[in-house]
Amino acid sequence: MNHIKLPKIALFVLVMLFVVLLYIILKTLSFYLVPTTFAALLAMLMLPMNRLLEKWRFPRILAIITSLLVILVIIGGIITVVTTQVVSFAKDLPAIQDQLRIRIEELQSFIERLSGVTVENQLTFIDKELATFLSSADKWATGILLSTGGTLAAFGIMILHFVLFLLYRDRIKGFFLGMLKRGQHEQASIVIEEVTKVTRQYLTGVMIVMAIMSVLNSAGLLILGIQNAIFFGVLAAVLNIIPYIGVWIGAGLPILMAFLLKDSLLYPLGVLGIFLFNQFIDNNFLTPRITGSQVKINALATIGVILIGNMVWGVAGMILFIPLLGIAKIIFDNVTDLKPFGYLIGEDESKPAVTPKKIVEDKE
Repeated sequence: MNHIKLPKIALFVLVMLFVVLLYIILKTLSFYLVPTTFAALLAMLMLPMNRLLEKWRFPRILAIITSLLVILVIIGGIITVVTTQVVSFAKDLPAIQDQLRIRIEELQSFIERLSGVTVENQLTFIDKELATFLSSADKWATGILLSTGGTLAAFGIMILHFVLFLLYRDRIKGFFLGMLKRGQHEQASIVIEEVTKVTRQYLTGVMIVMAIMSVLNSAGLLILGIQNAIFFGVLAAVLNIIPYIGVWIGAGLPILMAFLLKDSLLYPLGVLGIFLFNQFIDNNFLTPRITGSQVKINALATIGVILIGNMVWGVAGMILFIPLLGIAKIIFDNVTDLKPFGYLIGEDESKPAVTPKKIVEDKE
């Protein structure tokens, strides 16, 4: 069979066109792809439980419903805890507003001494900006309502596809195997199992680390006497899912609260110290030992995929693109022509072997 060999510039153009097309597809279909991806990851997470229940002679659909109930109970518990903390935080808002007003007045006096702009002129500017903000408040409220409706729809899509992925998992696996030559099926099955295992390890590890970090953050903030310590501690732990930057976004709020509600700068510095210490514990002990994934992604690839994920799917992309990159690395490491990409994004100490395991044979 004759093969058409294109010039390198033509191949480069085709790759760029493919990347642009892929971006358009991911962006346009995000309303469907984001909840579907979450559903696929959750299905991988609950697959061992389903297999165990089916081994105990549960019908497959009953095993899936049981797994779904477990997930719903966990999600319901998290929502209950978060809602309770949000209500508690809302009760403290009047006191926070009073302290914020005092701090603003102190800041205005400082600006007047520094720049000569009077407090009255500053208030005029603030009133103008506030009027602009209030004029667009109705649009923001409409956006929030639409976002809430979209979230409920996405949750429904996720639940539906979670059930369908587990129900038709054999057919999905057969589809991927059917696209390969028969001699490649054994190695492909190994890779599929490895992808499922690594994804499960990642998700389980993330949840365990999140729980531990919630306790550590909340305990430290409680010791310092920071109001709504549990709320801020859990929020920072949840944001810790986003590597490198999430924890500092979560730390910003309690630092601000300590600055507003405490009389000494030692308190915000203490909050910063707590998060630095907890982050050291997480980076050096918790995540390496608990997450325990055999696929290690280096910092360059992680930061890049976070930025790309945010550009494509927003916050959901920043969360989802990390395990997706891990899955991609497993595939790269087992496809001959793609092994250099696996080496580029990984943290392996040695270079890829000359004769690696592979799914796709060398080019004919």
